Amino acid sequence: MRPTDLLRVLNKQFLGLAGDTANAVAKKLTSPPPPLVSRKPAFIDAFLYKMKKNPELLKNKSIWSRRSTILPEFVDSQVKIYNGKTMIRCKITEGKVGHKFGEFALTRKRKSRDQPNAKVKQLKKKN
Repeated sequence: MRPTDLLRVLNKQFLGLAGDTANAVAKKLTSPPPPLVSRKPAFIDAFLYKMKKNPELLKNKSIWSRRSTILPEFVDSQVKIYNGKTMIRCKITEGKVGHKFGEFALTRKRKSRDQPNAKVKQLKKKN
């Protein structure tokens, strides 16, 4: 229904000119709209989907699929996740369910926050 039609219906309802049909249309228009976006299903790699039925197969398994979602069936198992260079060991807990495997295997090294003069001070102490 176009906005102009809605205004006509509401005006008739306000003036009391239209009866039950205007009331029915107004109630129909004021109901909350349906959700616009439905959630996508979780992505799971094919070999992980097979392990969903038997979680014992997942113990100490190497996983290259960082984009796969962690399922509740994988809780209390330990896996190795590839970060692009090495495999990182990770224990799956309930808090990690719904996240992706790649979120728990960092691909970049952490920078140390040492002060630049710290090395100079250590050298002076040795002398």
